[in-house]
Amino acid sequence: MSGILKLMTSDLAELETELDRLASSISLPVGAVLFRCGDPASGVFLVRKGTVRMTLDSAEGIFPERLIGPGEIVGLPAALTGHYSLSARVAEEAELGYVPAPLVNSLLECSPRLSLLATRVMSVEIARMRSALRDGIHVDVHE
Repeated sequence: MSGILKLMTSDLAELETELDRLASSISLPVGAVLFRCGDPASGVFLVRKGTVRMTLDSAEGIFPERLIGPGEIVGLPAALTGHYSLSARVAEEAELGYVPAPLVNSLLECSPRLSLLATRVMSVEIARMRSALRDGIHVDVHE
């Protein structure tokens, strides 16, 4: 495992633990939509069991989906920007923790350490998306 991935994993775990203290529990069936690209942000979801499918829809195609599993956070950037930039749907029956966006923001405003961890987690995601864009990986919806 690379040093960056190890750092990302420990940062994600620490941030997820703190968010989980504020989370309410929800169970959702396969196919349930958590949010769609462009929706106003309501909060973040902590995947405890199951998987969530993340997609980025565009006029040119649908970029590679990403499956999010236990121990991962869904919707963190949106809690800060106010709108979801991806769509999320339950791929495997899921047990999630839900933290409203205002609570996420309050937590990050009160803790420089957690703000830094959130920044690192989102930076890795930005790098992952840029790499996919650079490599031209996408599926043409017209095929």
